[in-house]
Amino acid sequence: MDHDQNDSTFKIAHNFLRSYLDKDPLYSDEEIQEQKKSELENRFDYKFILDLDFREYLESVSFEHHRNNDFTATYPVTVEDGLHYFHHKDKKHPFSVLGEYHNSLYQANFNINGVAKPFNEFFNKNYFHLMGVMNSNNNSILILPFFSEIRYYKDFSIFCCTMHPDNQEDVENFTKKLFYFDTKGRCIKEEKGYIPNHIPTIAFNEQNNTFTEISVKYAEKIHSHTLYTVEEGQTFSMVNHQNEFLIDGFYEKLFVNEPLDFVFTQHENDILLHSLTHKTKVKLAEGQLVDQKNALIRFFDANKKWGLLNNQSIETKPEYDYLDWTYDVTKLKAFTGDFSWIHSDEFYDHVSPKITGLNEDYYTSYGKKLGKGQWGIVNLKSEVIIPFEYEWIEELTPNLYLANKNGEVYRFDLDHEYSQWKKPEVYHDEHVVMGGEWYILDLQGNIIQKLTLQELNELYSSEYIENGEDFIEKRGATAYKF
Repeated sequence: MDHDQNDSTFKIAHNFLRSYLDKDPLYSDEEIQEQKKSELENRFDYKFILDLDFREYLESVSFEHHRNNDFTATYPVTVEDGLHYFHHKDKKHPFSVLGEYHNSLYQANFNINGVAKPFNEFFNKNYFHLMGVMNSNNNSILILPFFSEIRYYKDFSIFCCTMHPDNQEDVENFTKKLFYFDTKGRCIKEEKGYIPNHIPTIAFNEQNNTFTEISVKYAEKIHSHTLYTVEEGQTFSMVNHQNEFLIDGFYEKLFVNEPLDFVFTQHENDILLHSLTHKTKVKLAEGQLVDQKNALIRFFDANKKWGLLNNQSIETKPEYDYLDWTYDVTKLKAFTGDFSWIHSDEFYDHVSPKITGLNEDYYTSYGKKLGKGQWGIVNLKSEVIIPFEYEWIEELTPNLYLANKNGEVYRFDLDHEYSQWKKPEVYHDEHVVMGGEWYILDLQGNIIQKLTLQELNELYSSEYIENGEDFIEKRGATAYKF
């Protein structure tokens, strides 16, 4: 009770009750305010103060003083009863380990709520915490906790650390102090500005221990520290790290080969090849670029025949009515026949209710039926692996195919209204196969098993199905089976 009576909350409540009873208060306002101040100052028994001058720290880890690639900043960390402690000048400071930035480098948060001074005074200048970076490989702090925010740019091997501005003009302009560190904990540069969204103003090459200054603010795609795809009005071009154009304009489609020395572009119905090394441009073929997977680019020529481009040449000759990717980059799903999709009333009447019945939130667009033709599997050299005998083929696992004979194939949009403006590389079509006979094939096309529709449905809960995220992401199109 004596402890409660020393509490400022108790005194405020006690005064309120006495006032309600028309009695004089026992405690003065000055006494209560003094009590609240004392409680706030004694609220915490831990006080986070990093006993190190900030400029002294930056000087000690500057790149200028540590050009040797063997250097790594290390400030000891211990783990006691599952808690992490940072050791500095005979003091240990607890901190929490949050998300991993990359390769055993973690965000380290140091709580500063526990400071022995009035909270509102501290809040005017600081966040609730300060951040650093922990290196779990050697149990040490890589970047000391002087910063309010730290962002890591994986493609550039760079940390951008921010501090609040120290003048009113920067506060009003939301300008922060920015400090760039590499993955060795070396301070490379500092500047004022806004923390970059995707592309920092400098990049670190871990292999050769060099840095690249970057002037590109926005990019559609980052290929390297010195090569970027930029967009303007849904057309694309290439620039270097100094934001200088590397090709002669903007194009409807643009893809870069794997060695990053050639660029494929499309202008109207011309497929063009640009050499970044020799600054040349030649017409490679007539047709349309479609999409890119790994080093390969799908395209179709002026006769609507599909093939593949690779590096600076045609890898697979355009002789198929359609080509689709598979999980195995050395094989392709190929179609020969009438690869046209015609509006189908029977899809809306009979197939769509089966799909939307699976989930009341589903809705579909009108379906289209595939023309007559067959699917097979070919390699990059157009050698037939599985003959063109099937109305549908899809990958069941990395080692097995599921194939249909004599069925009917439909495509539709699920939850997206079908549109000619739809980007197929972003919004993929859904497929349905109705009727016919089902088979499991091995990688050479041999029939392992014939399936009834009931067996096919049971198959998807069996050990045959591969649920690996990598397989699901990289395999070709799948379909509902009815």
